[in-house]
Amino acid sequence: MRICFTSDIHGNEALYAQLERLVLHERPELLILGGDMLPDGRDEDPIGSQTEWARAVHLPRLGRWMAALPALRIAVIHGNHDWLDSARTIEEASDGQRLVALDLSHPFSMCGLTFVGFSLSPPTPWTVKDFERLDMPDDEVPAEGGRLSCNGAARSVDARACFAERPPLQAELSMGCAARAPWVLVSHAPPHNTRLDWLPNIAWPVGSRAVREFIERRRPLLTLHGHIHESPTVTGAYQDFVGDSLCINPGQCTDRLHAVLLDTNDLRGSAWHTVYS
Repeated sequence: MRICFTSDIHGNEALYAQLERLVLHERPELLILGGDMLPDGRDEDPIGSQTEWARAVHLPRLGRWMAALPALRIAVIHGNHDWLDSARTIEEASDGQRLVALDLSHPFSMCGLTFVGFSLSPPTPWTVKDFERLDMPDDEVPAEGGRLSCNGAARSVDARACFAERPPLQAELSMGCAARAPWVLVSHAPPHNTRLDWLPNIAWPVGSRAVREFIERRRPLLTLHGHIHESPTVTGAYQDFVGDSLCINPGQCTDRLHAVLLDTNDLRGSAWHTVYS
């Protein structure tokens, strides 16, 4: 089975045009979108405008691709720039067959592989906090809070309300994963201290320790990540291993699509990156 994976397009129409050409030319059986695919939304109505874009632009686009390629299935997770309302709009459009919203408790199986998704990430400097949590239980609560969805409106909350009152990523990941081997984890946040989680101006890795711990414990065949756009440029690599698990973060930029194509018959030998080859 051929898989195409990309993440963090943030509503960039030039990147979507490139992705469309790639998908229609390469004809993968499965396209996986790793979160933060939507624009941030207008300041005066960030939730409503992002949700409307998901409904009026994003979902029809995916529908056109599936109509053009009857064998294509699309699996999605969300990211830290996604509001809960827009995520629910996409999940409600999922039929569980052609368009699938991945999570840990509802595995999706295709061609002998099981896929699960994890949309949460550790705290960032960005405003939207619907899909952010502390990474580990003993992490310090950040100094600044952000905004959470509340009845369709963006509500400002302090850091304690954002983070200390909700389970950390480690706890979320320990609540159970229904995947059976061989399986694939699609996690917006990359694992900590790999070649996939480095920023250019920070002297330490910024990935999730909880995600790394989960990969080490559960040993998926393949893990797919985004979130840290610049990491492949910083480290010179879009692949790494955590134990025996092949981990990939294609990165992303604003003018040239970063995506990876894989063949499940030869995961280690078939990976092809649109920029780094």
